[in-house]
Amino acid sequence: MLYFFNKINCGRWGKIPPYLWRWAGKAMELRAAEKSNSRYIVYHILVAATYLLVLLLPGQLYPRYYMVLGTIVFAAIIFCSARSYLLALFAMKKRNRCDRLPNELPRVSLIIPSYNEEAVLERTIPSVLALDYPSDKLELIYVYESACTDRTEQIIQAFAKRHPRIVPVRRLTRKGGKAAVTNYGLEFATGDIIGIFDADHSLNSDLLRHAVAQLQAPDVKCVRGRCRTINRTHNLLTRLVALERDVVERLCIYGAWRIGGFSTFTGGHAFFRREVFDELGTFNEDILTEDIDFSVKLHAAGYQIAVLPTMQSWEEAPTSLRSLVSQRKRWTRGWIQVWRAHAACILKMKKASLFKRIDILVSLTCAVVSGLLVALIPLRGLSALGFRTSEFDKTLSFLIWLFVSATPGITALLTWCLDRKEESPPGREDLLLIPLLIPYIVFLFCVSWICLVDEFVLSWPFAYVKTERVEEVLVPAKQDTGPVATLTAEDRVVPIEELAQGLKVGSAKSLDT
Repeated sequence: MLYFFNKINCGRWGKIPPYLWRWAGKAMELRAAEKSNSRYIVYHILVAATYLLVLLLPGQLYPRYYMVLGTIVFAAIIFCSARSYLLALFAMKKRNRCDRLPNELPRVSLIIPSYNEEAVLERTIPSVLALDYPSDKLELIYVYESACTDRTEQIIQAFAKRHPRIVPVRRLTRKGGKAAVTNYGLEFATGDIIGIFDADHSLNSDLLRHAVAQLQAPDVKCVRGRCRTINRTHNLLTRLVALERDVVERLCIYGAWRIGGFSTFTGGHAFFRREVFDELGTFNEDILTEDIDFSVKLHAAGYQIAVLPTMQSWEEAPTSLRSLVSQRKRWTRGWIQVWRAHAACILKMKKASLFKRIDILVSLTCAVVSGLLVALIPLRGLSALGFRTSEFDKTLSFLIWLFVSATPGITALLTWCLDRKEESPPGREDLLLIPLLIPYIVFLFCVSWICLVDEFVLSWPFAYVKTERVEEVLVPAKQDTGPVATLTAEDRVVPIEELAQGLKVGSAKSLDT
């Protein structure tokens, strides 16, 4: 599928970007885990060594070079820190939401793409069935891949046999990525409102009513809530990821909406008015972050993406370092791809305000620049060796470092305080982990650097690597699944004849058949 862009971006249909020519028309590969490649590692070592030489050698010829370079890096980090405080300030404002439901509730279709989700489906499907919404106005479309290698298909079919609201759709895996699966699910959706969730999300029972009420605003075509971490206490890594995601979800994304900037939805949690897909088209299947790409298109069309922190779902955080790296590489490279696709057209978006256009450009550019901030590591080394690495005097440099270093801790502490009022508050032990956010963020800078090299230097082929799931029995406090019958031991082992019948039904609903 060729990489076309909606003409709202530049007033015309865009051409295929040169960096995607080599992959145009090819299917994005879908992987359960990232493949290791010795050649890939050697290339990155060579590029890193070259980057260090470019950073360090000029300083031997021009002594002030380190000072100029350090000042530029300082300025970038100060800007990011100041922006974080500004978003946090607006996120503290009184919540602006619509609580009035229409007299006639609209029909809602939830699309849940599923690929190798055996570990989570028996936890998440009951939470979806327990949503506080009339059952005759809600359909649950579970689109599962034919390439699934676990019991995803059997579990979905077993639940569908018990609950007629569940519509199982089997998709023949021809092209990887969640965008392709979601677009396929849209073909079966009959609702006026379309919800999209990842299969690992457990939903609060009041979530759907919040979404329907907010979508009554005339300029709101998409509403997203807040994704919280359900396996927060699994290990040290999940606690750190939960701290980071809480700050991003509660302060940054919500603050961006409150300030009138670039609010985004995540592919695992969003609701849309049906007509938006008729106007803007479906999700881009040739990009890793189709959600961010579609967010840009929504803002360019003059619409809002509303953000409601009270509308909550619970997702799994990666439990291993390898899984976290795969997830963040997919996210970061996807943001870079969106920047390459839209950067030249953003300021020409006539239907978006000037402030919003600037904020979109800044947000996307930060994703690109973050990889270059690994220069902090050699600069700190030079500073330790006695080299002067900024134009500021020692006192001002210390104050700047204090300002920058305190930003993750202050924003995390603020989020923690806000969340203490929630029904499922974080524990006090999380406060002890706040100092670890600085090395964690430096680690994320290194991941961004890898993505920067992959995209601009190596032009390395990209694939959709699914985040690994872990089987745990976890239910948020506000999730009421009592009346919903879960699978019995007999249901978990689906007889061959019933499975065959289920596949026949799924195939009858499949456009690929």
